[in-house]
Amino acid sequence: MKEISVIAAGNAAEAGQLLQEYPQSVLMAGGTDLLVLRKLKLIAPQVIVTLKSAPGVPAVRQEADGEFAIGAFATLSDIAAHPSIRQKVPMLAKAAAAVASVQVRNKATLGGNLCLMSRCWFFNRSPFWRTEFPDCRKASGGDRCYVVPKSRKGCFALQSGDTAGPLVALGARLRLVSVRGERIVDIEAFYLGDGIRYLDLSAGEILTEVLLPPPAPAGAFVKFRPQDNMDFATFTLSVVPPVGRSGARIVVGCSASRPLRARAAEKMLDAGAPAEEIARKTAEEARLVSFVRGPVDFKKQVIAARMADILAGLEGQPQ
Repeated sequence: MKEISVIAAGNAAEAGQLLQEYPQSVLMAGGTDLLVLRKLKLIAPQVIVTLKSAPGVPAVRQEADGEFAIGAFATLSDIAAHPSIRQKVPMLAKAAAAVASVQVRNKATLGGNLCLMSRCWFFNRSPFWRTEFPDCRKASGGDRCYVVPKSRKGCFALQSGDTAGPLVALGARLRLVSVRGERIVDIEAFYLGDGIRYLDLSAGEILTEVLLPPPAPAGAFVKFRPQDNMDFATFTLSVVPPVGRSGARIVVGCSASRPLRARAAEKMLDAGAPAEEIARKTAEEARLVSFVRGPVDFKKQVIAARMADILAGLEGQPQ
């Protein structure tokens, strides 16, 4: 086994500089996904850069105007148990608590979950398995996607972090830091919709904080898996009800290469359309093409059914 160096950076800018200095380097947050990727020989880092010991990195704070600033290195267990998050943004706490197992959540971070590498049956397997699919665009830079063989370009690996959907629904922004400075991006624009270049992150740029606007009315989050186990979601649904007649958000996550906004269904929810029609429109509007984690028709049927359940539960909430 090749020797790997671990370097502790003092701040995000320093970590970004190290990532650029060492070509075969990776940033480690909780390390829960990094270890799996290395075991499958999908990455072969020579240098691991960590920020875990940097002062103040995992902080969760609420500003005077009600906005939350959540450090990207806060663990999912911390977020799931945080009193203010549980009270003000319970859908985020529920999403964090839905990830994998307690042991994983105690190490895994919010930033790691948001930046989780897009996943596919033809990629996230052993090297022996991948030899049977030598033309995979993601695995080998080939000219084929085995999920959508007729596609002439692009990769359809799935965005898989459970917390992405709720944060899109909540209108979160992300603070990205590098030696060039920092920038704030809307989380919806952070996901580029391609399974290979799936995040809007430049070389040496690091996600350091998630910024949440003052909490919206209590919404709903559902993670669906055919079995109640630690597996990745077949899909997630995140719904924020309207205030008056505007502001509804409906997001289908973990079923495409980016979280999907159901914008037409959102307008129907704003207008007070019947729940059955909104649920049906949500499923129709979701542009699903991947059969990974379940056939497309099956996913759409269950999305409609779970969406109807969510709307029934939201009827009694104040708006």
